[in-house]
Amino acid sequence: MVIGSGAACSSEALAEQAAGTLPPGSAQVAIDGNQLPAMQSVRCAPPERHLSTISAGNDESGLTVMVSNAGKLTVEFVRIRNLDGFSGDYNQGLAGNDATVVLNDSTYQIAGVAVGYGPKSPEPTKTPFTIKVSC
Repeated sequence: MVIGSGAACSSEALAEQAAGTLPPGSAQVAIDGNQLPAMQSVRCAPPERHLSTISAGNDESGLTVMVSNAGKLTVEFVRIRNLDGFSGDYNQGLAGNDATVVLNDSTYQIAGVAVGYGPKSPEPTKTPFTIKVSC
């Protein structure tokens, strides 16, 4: 019976994690509304003062995000490298765009618009993105 009780507690803990969070070290990304396959190669650098850097993927295809927790939680920048054929950047205060960030336990939910290049146009385009990543 004790083992059965432990299993029930474990199941409840897993159900709690599933509500709005991801398992540590994973990411979900959508570029221009296209949901990409989940990433399992997430690296979260220890915060330096009030800045946290999060990377997912690799040098050829992935992303890097910097979030500030000095006061209100804000997105400093997002670098997208060849995800769904798109490479671009979001930088706080540039191009008249704002990104949003919400932290739920250790899962960040980030949304914004990046300026960059995709497979549909040789000209720079504004492309919406959403990132859900857990440290």
